[in-house]
Amino acid sequence: MDLMIRNARILGREGLFEIAINEGKIVDIGAACGDSAKALDARGNLVLPTFIEPHIHFDKVLLAEKLNETSSITEARQMVREAKKSFTTSEVRERVEKIIPWGIENGVTVVRTHLDVDSYSKTTSVEAVIDLSRKYRDLIDIQIVVFPQEGLVKDSQTFDLLLKAIEMGADVLGGLPEAERSEEDSRKQIDQLFLLAKQKDLDLDVHCDVLPSLRNTEYYVSQVLKNHYEGRATADHLIALAYYDDDYASRIIRMLGAASINVIANPCTMMSSGNTDRPPKARGITRVKELVRAGVNVAFGSDNIIDPYNPFGDFNPLSNGYLLAYGAQMGSVSEFEALIRMPTYCSAKALRLENYGLVAGNDADLNIFSESSPRELLRKHGKPRYVIKKGKTLVENKSETIRNF
Repeated sequence: MDLMIRNARILGREGLFEIAINEGKIVDIGAACGDSAKALDARGNLVLPTFIEPHIHFDKVLLAEKLNETSSITEARQMVREAKKSFTTSEVRERVEKIIPWGIENGVTVVRTHLDVDSYSKTTSVEAVIDLSRKYRDLIDIQIVVFPQEGLVKDSQTFDLLLKAIEMGADVLGGLPEAERSEEDSRKQIDQLFLLAKQKDLDLDVHCDVLPSLRNTEYYVSQVLKNHYEGRATADHLIALAYYDDDYASRIIRMLGAASINVIANPCTMMSSGNTDRPPKARGITRVKELVRAGVNVAFGSDNIIDPYNPFGDFNPLSNGYLLAYGAQMGSVSEFEALIRMPTYCSAKALRLENYGLVAGNDADLNIFSESSPRELLRKHGKPRYVIKKGKTLVENKSETIRNF
């Protein structure tokens, strides 16, 4: 064996285990898996499959270092729209390359990123991130979502640019129906997305109802069912769902479940989205607890890092989950485990990853922590002790919190 992890605690299982790794794969998980040239002691703490970032806008990271502060999503969108006019491949690549190590240090080695494709930035960001995905392919896997931030009906150049980006190697088709000028055009965008997705055999990952007053989700779900896209569609944000009356919200949640649509919440950015509300201000996230209870596959993403939408962000799923625990009022032991499953197994399902998870035969992509329970992981929301990709240790975070004084 190339590597043995001893005394590992595995989420949802009783007792401690050994994890045997050889040639980048998990070979065995059991009470005693034999000898190895190298061994790591998990010390009775949690070992999780690698963290997945299911929703981040790489092309916008660190823009806040160059732009002024904003007070609303609408203002942030306008500011980014202007900034995109001066995007270059090297400039985008330079910003993204600064934050990739942040994610890896925090145990993130799989990412799905939304990249704007429109008449302002063309395919500049896609070109930059494709370059980086090749450069860092041994460290991090990157899925690219081509994202029509400025609309598909409204921006006449976007459709051809999406086609170009897909031919360049983009993986997933994104959308933002609310970017259009009318409800009718929002539906036209959704219709065009399904036509293109089916033509190119791509999954869909669509921003739905980020602003509280919107109701595009119902039509999106109906088209998932009509086009037989169950399990291949994701809906991001769904903030308006928190504003609907309970009867209508329950109906939408049932529809999401029936259509096997993945839902991605983005607490670290969207908790500020309620800042245009009159008091009492909303928390800016969807009905996470109700969705989870209904069996909908729910995950959460970083969304934005140090840009006009979010002044902070650290590319750490645990600090993001800590924030969501408060925002979604998830305070029970079972909910702590659900939160830890969101950047792992739930995100893997949304991204339709193969060979993921702590099972013999799967890829040896995992993190070893200094905490033994989901509660402690979220409470401390620190870095893993070891970050392992394809059986190789990428990061060893040696510093630990001093517990005794």
